[in-house]
Amino acid sequence: MSIALILNRSRAEEWKVEINTYLPEVKVEIFPDIENYSEVEFALCWKPEGDYYTYFPNLKVVQSGGAGIDHLFPQNIPSHLHICRIIDPMLKSDMFEHVLTCVMHSMKNFSTYIDEKDNKHWRPLSYKSIGETNITVLGLGEIGGYVAEQMFRLGFQVKGWSNSTKDFPGVTSLTGAAGLALAVENADFIVNILPLTDATYGILDRNLFNLCAKGTVLINVGRGDHLVENDLLHAIAEKNIAEAYLDVFHQEPLPQDHPFWDCPAIIITPHVASRTNIGSSVLQVVDNYCRMADGRPLLNEVSLEKGY
Repeated sequence: MSIALILNRSRAEEWKVEINTYLPEVKVEIFPDIENYSEVEFALCWKPEGDYYTYFPNLKVVQSGGAGIDHLFPQNIPSHLHICRIIDPMLKSDMFEHVLTCVMHSMKNFSTYIDEKDNKHWRPLSYKSIGETNITVLGLGEIGGYVAEQMFRLGFQVKGWSNSTKDFPGVTSLTGAAGLALAVENADFIVNILPLTDATYGILDRNLFNLCAKGTVLINVGRGDHLVENDLLHAIAEKNIAEAYLDVFHQEPLPQDHPFWDCPAIIITPHVASRTNIGSSVLQVVDNYCRMADGRPLLNEVSLEKGY
């Protein structure tokens, strides 16, 4: 048996060293430099090409190199494959810190003050405090639930919307179309951390933005395909959305001629909200390889049917 690494070369080299630290006897190879494709039963992947699984006739487990798994689900993926994700406490805390930074930056008018400084213009603005600020988190999975819970602990008023009802202290849990409308209607901030599925593709669209109160701020740290980009630009022009903090995009890097670059109300970060820490995640990968070898249940396996 061997492990194939199908991801960015520099990251793959880091993973190879870390995995072999714990599994020195296991062959770990970086795609496409695989000695014997039929020996590969376990693949660690991040955004592989669409037919990646067809190269390995004896592949059993596909391990995501991070929390996201939508990039591992091309059409017609065999049902016998087991798909797993990484649940890393650092991923959760990093995401929370990123979201909190966006919220506080917006609440305290820092974008405006940065512009005002360029014009040497002194203009104090009113602002909200934490206790009177409503935050809605779309997606209450491992990461979204953690973000919602931490926001509540800081004193924000928090609602969450997800596929099924969740129980987080202080977080109002909503589901369904009616629940989504209730979740966003009076939100000061909408934070999207949904998984990308057929049901959530394009969910951040004109219909959703029309349900928002004037001046709502959008934070998208889910996936670029959750957002209908032209609908966001329209919502900003109509003042339904006051600002948007975007960390993920349909195409990455964001093309130089993309209109988001020229929109003052859109703050762009280059997909840095939460990155997998190899050192703190490697034991999950090692454990899953050993579980596969022993025929034991895998850690953090996701549903091929649901896509999460």
